[in-house]
Amino acid sequence: MLYDVFFEIGLLVLGGGAFRDSVIPLGGLDVVAVVLLVVGSFFNTFSELQRKWWKKDASNKGKCYTEGLFKYSMHINYFGDSVLFTGWALFTVNFWTLLLPLSMAYSFVAFHIPALDSYLEDRYGEPFKRYAAKTKKFIPFIY
Repeated sequence: MLYDVFFEIGLLVLGGGAFRDSVIPLGGLDVVAVVLLVVGSFFNTFSELQRKWWKKDASNKGKCYTEGLFKYSMHINYFGDSVLFTGWALFTVNFWTLLLPLSMAYSFVAFHIPALDSYLEDRYGEPFKRYAAKTKKFIPFIY
């Protein structure tokens, strides 16, 4: 989404030292940030690609998608966004920026996920209820 680009550019500018008097050398935290960026991007992007490929098959029309990475978390794409932006925030070496992924995760868990689950339950009924009963909502294997 377009607002993601603005967040990423802002975090890059902040992390690049635009508001610092001295350069902070790369270190271990940057390695963690890169890993989180890659893992978060993978969860977000690959899960959406899997769903797109599945939906292209006409025999799946009207069915609830529960495969691929979505079998580990009902909202793996939202989890991926949260992980991705945690990586961006760590790159800034300004821990206030961690409020961004924390607020994103809170927004997903408190507002987006309940609303989407309600919609999906209305749309898919019993198949969605079975999927929801056995699959974690947000964080794979945890919640």
